[in-house]
Parts: sequence; C-alpha cells; structure tokens
Amino acid sequence: MHRREITRRLTEAARSTLEAVVTAIRVLRAYLAARLTPALGDERGEIASWVVVTALVIVAAIAIVGIVVTAPVNL
Repeated sequence: MHRREITRRLTEAARSTLEAVVTAIRVLRAYLAARLTPALGDERGEIASWVVVTALVIVAAIAIVGIVVTAPVNL
C-alpha cells in the first residue's frame, strides 16, 4: 500500500471519528441541557458557558484527530 493511500485512509478515519465525537458532544449537551434546565431556572448567561465548554471539547477532539493523522504509520 502506498503512503498516499495510507494517509488518505487515515484522514478519512480521522474525519469519521471527529464527526462521531462532535455528534456525541451535541447529544450529551442536549441531554444535559434538558436535564438541568428545570433545576437552573434562570438561564441568562448560561449560553456563554456552554459555548466555552463545547468549544474546548471540540478543540480537544481536533487536537486528538491531528495527532492521529500525523502519527507515523509502521507497516
């Protein structure tokens, strides 16, 4: 298998993994929001904290995918 083919497959796997992680984060965020909304009552200012937490998780996921994609392949 050629190096480009390996790189292409790893890139596809990384993208697929990233999509799965982002989807899982969205589901978890929606679940938590639905569960915590009645307990919180007043939600003013909560959107900013959710955006920060979600952004940090997405940045971490992108960093992990970047590490996986750039990792050397030993065949």
